[in-house]
Amino acid sequence: MGGGEGVVTAPGHPLTAAVLLTSPGGELLIVHPAKDGAPWQLPGGVVETHESPLDAARREMREELGLDLVVQAHHLLAVEWLQATRPDRRDRVAFLFAGPVLYPYDTDRITLQRSELDAWRWAPRPEAHGLLHPATAARVAGPLVAPRGTVYREIRREGAL
Repeated sequence: MGGGEGVVTAPGHPLTAAVLLTSPGGELLIVHPAKDGAPWQLPGGVVETHESPLDAARREMREELGLDLVVQAHHLLAVEWLQATRPDRRDRVAFLFAGPVLYPYDTDRITLQRSELDAWRWAPRPEAHGLLHPATAARVAGPLVAPRGTVYREIRREGAL
């Protein structure tokens, strides 16, 4: 509790969880949201109430791709705090997990959640970095370049809030 006039309320940062899926050749699996003008992204989404980030990552793979993938706690690659970019937004915390390497027999079973996604594709790393939102591209750059355990990052926007 903070000092002063009253009780300090926790900020309640939204949490997201994504999974980095790769092909045997090192390409990244990226998905395209079913809304106009949205950039490509990694599969994943918002952590729901009473759900852990790990459980959210598993659920999102089932919902978005129709795949029941093995993702474990020790597969955590990065945790990132992202500063809000607009006054009507809140800061958030993003978790990135490493998923398994997917082979053609895995990708043949992909069934997109059409209400959320309209496409998926493999993208070589340099191309993926150009297609992903810059914050997402930065999130995957570290773990792909130097996988030495979990990475913690903070993304601050100059002049934001």
